[in-house]
Amino acid sequence: MSANGARFAKLIDLAKAPSSEKRRDLLREATDLFFDTAAERTSRETQLFDDVLRTVAKEMQESVLAELAERFADSHDAPIQLLQDLAFNTFAVAEPILRRSPVLKEEVLVKLVSEQSQDHIKAIAQRDTVSPRVSDAIVRVGDDDALDMLLKNAGAQIERPAMERVVDRARDNAKLHKGVVGRHDIPLDLLNEMYFVVEKGLRAAILDRNSNVDPVELDQALSKARARMQERQASAITDDVRAAQKLIDQKKRAGELKPPLLVSLYRDNKITAFTIALAEIVGLDYDTTHGIVSRADMEALAMICRAANIERPLFVTLAVLVGGGQDAMKQAEHFGRLYTAVPVEAAQRAMRFFKVRKTATESMAA
Repeated sequence: MSANGARFAKLIDLAKAPSSEKRRDLLREATDLFFDTAAERTSRETQLFDDVLRTVAKEMQESVLAELAERFADSHDAPIQLLQDLAFNTFAVAEPILRRSPVLKEEVLVKLVSEQSQDHIKAIAQRDTVSPRVSDAIVRVGDDDALDMLLKNAGAQIERPAMERVVDRARDNAKLHKGVVGRHDIPLDLLNEMYFVVEKGLRAAILDRNSNVDPVELDQALSKARARMQERQASAITDDVRAAQKLIDQKKRAGELKPPLLVSLYRDNKITAFTIALAEIVGLDYDTTHGIVSRADMEALAMICRAANIERPLFVTLAVLVGGGQDAMKQAEHFGRLYTAVPVEAAQRAMRFFKVRKTATESMAA
């Protein structure tokens, strides 16, 4: 019998060995043999390896399977069925296969995402490359940690429909903000949707991206933003909002809808009317403006007032009112600096996206 013939006979011994201890030793020998014969192994022999190793692996302890998974994780000609078995095993066994194996097919990865634990999903999200279909599955069923890992993976391909779902989810989830804003491939309109919900450093990154956009790309992004908003249903209008809107419409017809009106509305505790009036004056939709006011987001308030050319003293007064509390008056100087620090051109560029939101919302309500 040739040397290889004798070595392949070990596979048969492996399948017949009655002792689990002996099987473990034979399993390791057979694994060594698999790699040693890589250059000369036929497809039939590879299939033999796959069949026998799968059969024996089913009876092995988790620690042995974890060792086996680590050995095969980087192999480009690993026994496919064996690796699929290991991938669907416990996370302690599956992890290296999920993260690194090049032999797992896309359909298998999608099935894993759909059926296995969040730990399995997180490992898949960190693969060197993640196809659009697998990314879409992760976006649909992955938890916040898994989605954050996917977003921060430069090798993950996320197409627009999945990215829209990501932005919808991230809008109210600070954990995802950095990952979303940091994506090099996030469409410009979706990136700007995040502006008023992320923190200062991330807002600066969005403005920086806007400043480097050519007019053609900007127009295309605005067109996509308009289409996205028109696909959404208008927010439910409460009686309070309806009554406040009626009041502001009256002020508009009387020519009284001007920035100074905002101060009197707020001081009269007509907060909903104040919010609607502010939205009208700066050119924002109600929902975005309501978010800024309810969070007392001074940086965002400075941004929208600066872009609308509301004068600095009036902004400071509004900031003191919206900031609330006894300490707000002491921060007037700080509020003034916030206003001055906002670059007018950058503010107006970013606001174009949110004016699209207002136009689309009005179109749906018409």
